[in-house]
Amino acid sequence: MVFLFDPQMDMLIRIILGEIVVALAVIIVLLILLVWWLLRKIVVVPAISVATDKDAYFRSEEVAISGALLSNGNPIPNQPVALAIKPPTGDAYSLPSVTTDADGAFTSSWVVPEDAVAGSYVLTAAALGVKATKTFTLSPSLEELSIEPPPKV
Repeated sequence: MVFLFDPQMDMLIRIILGEIVVALAVIIVLLILLVWWLLRKIVVVPAISVATDKDAYFRSEEVAISGALLSNGNPIPNQPVALAIKPPTGDAYSLPSVTTDADGAFTSSWVVPEDAVAGSYVLTAAALGVKATKTFTLSPSLEELSIEPPPKV
């Protein structure tokens, strides 16, 4: 059997193979994009935020706490959130855990104890392996701030 070289057939084969390579490359890119999109929908990438209603408090005041738990910008409902408040000295105050609502939001409150030390406090909210903090100040009482006038000379 004798094969004859046909330049037109060779060109046609090269064009077809080139089109196949391009089509396969497009299919591979589309598959990668599909897998990326599916992973973003399946994998939970949580983010948490926490805030207080004010930046400074006095003893016996109520600290209003709020925050949200989201995944890729979408709410994560029905998840427990642990809350703790670390004073400038001593052990942290552990608050009862709260549960996120349908919007991924949570709220709580804490009444500053009468014997709390003045200074910076750090509120921490933690859930699903992520945490957020908010610092607030406990101001000294007026009695602690009273300054005696300098002695007269």
